[in-house]
Formats: sequence, C-alpha cells, structure tokens
Amino acid sequence: MDEQLVFPIVEILLRKLQFLHKQNVPLGRWCVDITELEKLETILSSFRAVLLDAEKQQLHNNDVRGWLKKLKDACHDAEDTLDELEIEALHNRQLKMDQSRSITRKVRDFISCSSSLRFMIDSSQQIKEIRERLGGVEDDFSKFSFKDRVHHLHDINGNVPKKRAIITHSSFVVASDVFERDGDKENIINFLTQNDNSDISDNLDVHGNIIYISGLSGIGKTTLAKLVYNDKRIDETFDIKMWVCCPQKYLEKEIIIDMIYSVTGRIENNMEKDQLLQVLHNILNKKKYFLVVDEFFNPIFFSINWTKFTGLLSGGAKESKIIIITAWERRLSSINRLSFGSSLTLFMKYAFKKGKEKNLYLIKIGEEIAAKCAGCPLVLKVLGSIHYFSTDEDDWKYVRDNIKSEKETETEPEAISILKLGYDLLPSHLKQCFIYCSVFPKDHGFNNITLIQFWMAHGLLQSDDENEEPESIGMRYINELRWRCLFQDFEQNFDFITFKMHHLVYCLARKIADDVDERLVMDSGKQYRHISLKYVDDVKKPLVGSTMTRSILFFEMISSSQSLIISCISKHPNLRVLDFRDSDIEVLPESIGKLKHLRYLNLTRNIKIKRLPKSIFMLRILETLLLGGCKVLEELPGDIRNLVNLRMLVFSSKQRRLPENGIGCLTSLRRLGISSCYHLENLFEDIGRLQALRTLIIEDCPKLVCLPPGAKDLSSLENMMFSDRETSAKCYLKMDMPVLQRLKPHLQMLCIDGLLEFNEWPQWLLQCSANTLQWLAIKNCPNMEGLPSEPLQILKSLEVLEILNCPKFSSFPEDMHGLTTMRELKVRDCSDLSKRCKRDIGEDWPKINHIPRIELDGKDDPESKLGKDIMRLERLLFILWSGSCLIKVAAS
Repeated sequence: MDEQLVFPIVEILLRKLQFLHKQNVPLGRWCVDITELEKLETILSSFRAVLLDAEKQQLHNNDVRGWLKKLKDACHDAEDTLDELEIEALHNRQLKMDQSRSITRKVRDFISCSSSLRFMIDSSQQIKEIRERLGGVEDDFSKFSFKDRVHHLHDINGNVPKKRAIITHSSFVVASDVFERDGDKENIINFLTQNDNSDISDNLDVHGNIIYISGLSGIGKTTLAKLVYNDKRIDETFDIKMWVCCPQKYLEKEIIIDMIYSVTGRIENNMEKDQLLQVLHNILNKKKYFLVVDEFFNPIFFSINWTKFTGLLSGGAKESKIIIITAWERRLSSINRLSFGSSLTLFMKYAFKKGKEKNLYLIKIGEEIAAKCAGCPLVLKVLGSIHYFSTDEDDWKYVRDNIKSEKETETEPEAISILKLGYDLLPSHLKQCFIYCSVFPKDHGFNNITLIQFWMAHGLLQSDDENEEPESIGMRYINELRWRCLFQDFEQNFDFITFKMHHLVYCLARKIADDVDERLVMDSGKQYRHISLKYVDDVKKPLVGSTMTRSILFFEMISSSQSLIISCISKHPNLRVLDFRDSDIEVLPESIGKLKHLRYLNLTRNIKIKRLPKSIFMLRILETLLLGGCKVLEELPGDIRNLVNLRMLVFSSKQRRLPENGIGCLTSLRRLGISSCYHLENLFEDIGRLQALRTLIIEDCPKLVCLPPGAKDLSSLENMMFSDRETSAKCYLKMDMPVLQRLKPHLQMLCIDGLLEFNEWPQWLLQCSANTLQWLAIKNCPNMEGLPSEPLQILKSLEVLEILNCPKFSSFPEDMHGLTTMRELKVRDCSDLSKRCKRDIGEDWPKINHIPRIELDGKDDPESKLGKDIMRLERLLFILWSGSCLIKVAAS
C-alpha cells in the first residue's frame, strides 16, 4: 500500500511560517510579499484540520491516497523554499547582532546585499507558485468528506513528562510476560549444567556443545534465551557469560567488543583489533564460559567464518557451552507457538494495562484478535500495546476484520502484515518517526541522543508547548514507541539510552518506507529521500543525484570516501543529514558550505582528517556537529562561533588550549563532549556563557587538571561525566577544584570514570545534587574508598548506583537502606564489596535488600525481595482479573 503521511510535513511548514513572523525581518522591503505568506499559512491551516482524518480514510480510498500524494509533493517543495527564507532571516539577525565586525567584513556584507536581494525576489516568486499549487490541491478538497480531528501531543497520561526516566538493564525479563516456556527452559538449563546429557539432548537441537534455538521471528526465541541466561544455576555453573548480537556481515571487531562488554561492562571502541583480542584472551584464560549468539539470520554466510569465530574463543575451557538463536529452520525447533489461552492473556495484559477501563465489548473484540494471531508473542504485545491507546471500537474492529485467518502469523510476511494494522492506528507524528528508523541498518543499536538529533534535523519533533525543548520531545517520542513495544532492550549508560527494534518491527518500518519512497534501494535507479548504506559492497555504482534527497548515511569505512563525499555534496544540495563516520577522509571539501539546509554532520572517527574548511562555518542552521575520535584534527577554528544554532558538539583535537570567543559563543549549545584531546591543558575561559548547556562530557584529556572559573556559571547543567577510558592515559583531573565548590546546577546524572585523584566524596557534589541526583556511577577509581559519611538521605532521589572496579571501596554506609528510591545497584570488580553484598550472607545485605535489581560482578540477582514480590503480585492480580473478564464475556 502506497500510504502517504502529510500531517507532520504541514506541521513543519506552519512552524517555519510562525518563525519567520517572529524574526521581525522586514520581508516586505526585501520583496517577499507578506500577503503571500499569510495566504500560504491559511491554506496549510485548513489542510491541518482534516489531515488526520484524510490519512485514516486513505486506508480504504485510493482517491484520498492520490490527493495526499499531490499535497505531500507540494509540501516538500514548499519546505525547501521556507527553509531558505529561515536561513536568510537567521543570517540577517546575526549581522545585526555582530557589532564587532571589521570594516572589510562590513564592506563584504554590503556587497552581498545584491545577492540577497536577488534571492528574495526568486523566493517571492517561488512562494507564489507554491501557494498557487497548493490552492489547486485545495480545489479538490470538496470531493471528500473529511472531518476535523483535534491533534494533541502528550504522553500516556495526557501530559508532558518533566522528570527524566532512568532505564534499567535490558536483560531482565518480566516473568508475567512469559508463557509456556518452563519446559523449554528446564531442558536447556539441564543440558548446560549437567555432565551427562545423553537423554536431555534428544529433546534439543544440539551439535556438540552448541544448542540451537530456532523458530519464526517474534515467537520468543530471545526471551527464552534471556530466561536461561539470567537463571542463577547458569551463574553457579559457568565462570563467565557473554551475549553477542551477530551482524548480517561477519564483523570480527564488533563481535569481540560485544563479548568484552558482556563481561566488563565497558565498550572498548577506541582499541585496535589486536588490543581487543588480547583483552578477550585475558578474560577467557581457560575459564568455563556460556555464550549466547543472537540474531543469527545468515547461517550460510556466517558458516564460512565459523572457524574465525570459534578461534576467538580458543582461550576458554572445553566444557564451555554456546546457544545460537536463529530463524533458520533446523531439524528440530526448540520453541513452539503459544496456545490460545496464553495468547489471549498476553494480549489483554498489554491492551488493558495501567487501569484502563475494561470495556466488555472491546474485550470481546480483543479475544477475536488474539485468536487470529495466536502463538506469536511479539505480535500480541505490539497489537495489545497499540490498542491500549485507543477506545474507539472502529479501530479495534479494523484490526480484527483485516486479519485474514487464524494461521496468519505462520510466515514472516504474514506477521508483518498484521503488525501493519497496528501501525495504522499510530498517531501521525509517531508514524513518521517510526518510518525514519528504517534509514538505519537492520541490526543497528540505537541510542536516544543521535536518534533524537536525527529526527530533529528533519523537523519531526512537535509539541503543544512551545517552550518544550526538542530533546525532551524526542525522548517522549522514544518512550511512546517503547510503550507500544516498537522499541525494546533498553539499557542506560550515563544519559545514553541504547535500544533496538525487533527484526519483525524493523522489517515493517522498512516495508512502509519503501512503499512511500522514503529510503534507498541501490539498484532501483530511483530517487529517494534517504540513502543509507552499511557495507562497502553496497556502493556498486555512483549515487543518483537528486534535490529530493534529505539524508545520506554510511555505517562502515568506505575506502574511496574522498571522491564519494565530494559526489554526495555536489549531487544532493538539499541534505539535512550527512553521516560519514569511520571513513578515511583526509580533506573535507570546501563545497560542504553549499549544503545550506544541513542540520546534522557526523564525521566521528575520521582518523585522517586534519583541518576543517572555513566554509563549514557557513552552515548557519547546523544543529549537530560530531567530530569525536578525529584524533589528528589540529584545531577547532575560532569561526566556530558562527554556528549559532548548534545544539550538540562533540570533538577531538590536538590543541593545548581552547580560545575565548569560540565555543563560548554557541549559546544554543545543549550538549558538549570533549574527547581524546591528549594535549589539552585549558578549556575556554568564557564557558560560563553556555547558559543552555545541559550535558558536559570530558573524556581522555589527561593533561586537563581543572575547569576554568566560568564553569561555576553553568546554571542549566544537569549531567556531567569525567572519564579516562584509555588505560594508557593517566587522568589527574581534580575533583576538589575551587570552581566546582561554586557550581550552581542541580545535577541529575554524574559519572566519574578512571580518575586517579578521586579518593573521597567532594562537598560540592552534595551541594549541587541534593534532592536531584538520580543516576551515579563511580568506575575505575583505584583510590575511592566509599560513599560520604554524612547522612545519605541528602541523595533521596537516587535511583541507580554503579560501583565498578574500585578495589578500595569496601562497604556501604549504615544508612544505605534510607535510599528508598533506589531501583538498581551494580557492583563489579570490587572484591570486598561484592562479598559483603551477597544475598543473605553478606554483611551489607541488610542495607541493600530493598533494591529491586542488584547485579554483582555481571550476574543479576532476580530474586531481590521487592522485585520478586512485585512480579508475583502482578502476575497473581492479572490472572485473577483476566479470569473474571472472560467469565463476564461468556455470561454476556
């Protein structure tokens, strides 16, 4: 179905028109007819009122779908024109504000007025043509009976969440979500933990020390593996356990990083392959390991590299075991479909969660939906979660009536077709964001920071509250998609939240995107709005140039990237996003300055690039600039101050000091990351001008010993990380520096990683985080001995505490039990502390037994009292409730 989404684009256009009105730019004098803009706004507002109904009607009406296609094409052209007007307005405002310009620059600006005048005349003509074009589309309006639908943007409770949500570890499985897997789980655990497996292996798909869990996508293979992985009998049997997501293409380095992370909790992106192999060898060192290989979708290709893969594990004990999760059909499937009873229970659990009114008629429809897609847990969860947000009987009937038969989920395409019915019920703003996720590779690990910046670059973030920050809107969208089970496997590390899309859900997003020409199919010869390539082999021919292309993203080093990036820039002038990470660019071309619509530029880990062209500072509406890992970059030029719209900056450089009137002029900056600056001794003195800064990250800057005095004025700062991730660099950043004593912010998240000087709890931390600190991590601090001696109740908002590799940290204070908001405690590589925290027998166990989730040395304690009691109560109440509902339905 060639479905069209237009509402989000119209929202973007209306916001741009409102912005132009607020700029106080004399557009009339510059030959842009104000009345044309007002007429355009009137037409778009009339469309906005009925678009939600039109998008719903297109599911059954081809004429409506065609009308929306015409409107969508016209709106995209209007977006480019208004975007250019917005850029010109920002430039004029900047010229007025810049009173320090030299005579030469003022003369140059005067000369440029003639080109600006020409631009305004052309823009005026384009706006008139677009208005007339949209007027023609409006003439067809009367053919359809569209209803006005009020559009509100809010969360599940009808309001905008203000408090940050702290995410717990993703490997936890909620027991009440799992049905009919006890037998499978016990068979697998018995095989893994017993020496004589002759009888057990008859019921499993076993080859040597490998168990295959196979079956259809979405049937619960990974859930079953997680149940096994988290069982305490596994922890008692194996020395270490690892979880690896297998990419479509065999990427050895990525696999090694996953293995190391499973054991140490550290992502070693900065190491070379040989270094990683040595770390893995030291971890295995004849130990008995348990390994899960997930997302094993291409067994034929991967089998060619099987010898390489097993070679990575050669340092482990021969008694080690492996589980491989695959959709590949083998001789015996280890997992079966759910029964109707379990399917109904699972669907109802998600469709009526959080006290939703129990409409008996909806329950009856839900029973029929569950019967038609019985057996596939993922489909049941997604449909149930999406139906939770609707009490419209027509929505429920639409899904029920369009599932063709009770055997609809027996193949992957059929399961995707059912998920598409749930997608049809999503609000328009979430549909667009969901589709844009397909631009990323299938096995991509998302994180909230870059995905939100990506959505922001395309103008997808909307709010009823004009004061709400785009970053907050984006996080709300992520949560809304999570509540609908379209995102999964959430895990938090500092303010980075990682998550994934299930294979079936990703296939759904990709199918819809392909239908509406939103992403690239390389061999089609068509023009697309987004070009996304993961492997070098995908670049089989030159990219087709197009003014309609909005994104180009590469996810692996491209050997010929110098010529390729020149081609990308010259052929795609309207780009909003250019992601050229991990490439071998030596010189960024001056033509980059011609991408005047560009909002997101990612050059992360371009290890050959030495300089930035001056033209990059002509990108006046650039919002995200990522230069982390560009270790030979000589400097950030002072002209960076011209990027006044920049909200996120991450960089590496060889500078000794960062000058004033550079980064300090970026008053829109929300996130600043300074990484791998090995020579940096001083930050910019005017850092205090960054009044909007929310997050400050300083990593691997060994010669930086203090912050400048201006840091005390960072009044909006909420998240701070000081980190030395590279063991070869000794960081001596002082935690008791005077400037920190005068910090004004109210910290919510703090990470201190690898600082030799951090040996006691500084007073400033208590002052600026009292009643606000939610997430705290102390890692790799060899001299840190413990939490502060004064009452811990001052940290009454603390939810997550991580103590990793702090050997002198030996015990928790007596009043630890007073931290009643704690939800997660993680302790690794602190031998004395780990012993004291052991369940029932540890001296510190009474201080922490109120915490729902506790992880000691990489092993979860799913039996924590509060968490166990809550899950038992939840399951009991739901069984009682669902049973009473079925009785009522039967009676009716």
